[in-house]
Amino acid sequence: MSAKVLQDAKEALEGLNTDKIIEIYADRFLFEDTSSKEQITDRVSMRQYFQQLFSLPQVSFSEIRIFEAERFAVIEWTWGGVKRTSGEPFRVRGASVFELSDGKVSRESIYYDPTPALA
Repeated sequence: MSAKVLQDAKEALEGLNTDKIIEIYADRFLFEDTSSKEQITDRVSMRQYFQQLFSLPQVSFSEIRIFEAERFAVIEWTWGGVKRTSGEPFRVRGASVFELSDGKVSRESIYYDPTPALA
């Protein structure tokens, strides 16, 4: 069951699909962006987070690798795009750590250095 939700997460990131990514989360979840210290626990805020992220110029997620166990998983990814202020391209490597429950994500913490994406 966890393999499906992780594959759905991978496909949603690659396709920049906000609707599909929202579906991977359990009814009660915690999403934590450790770099910005943002914590999200509701679908409306989660949708806004990903819509903003996916709206960056030439944004993409690539080099996505999934490592899974029974209740936990890690997805490594590379996030790229173009800085809005300078027009310079950027690439950031990061990882998402998932806690899985009943085939859904109950907790996700993402780890990355945002410096290359900043103006």
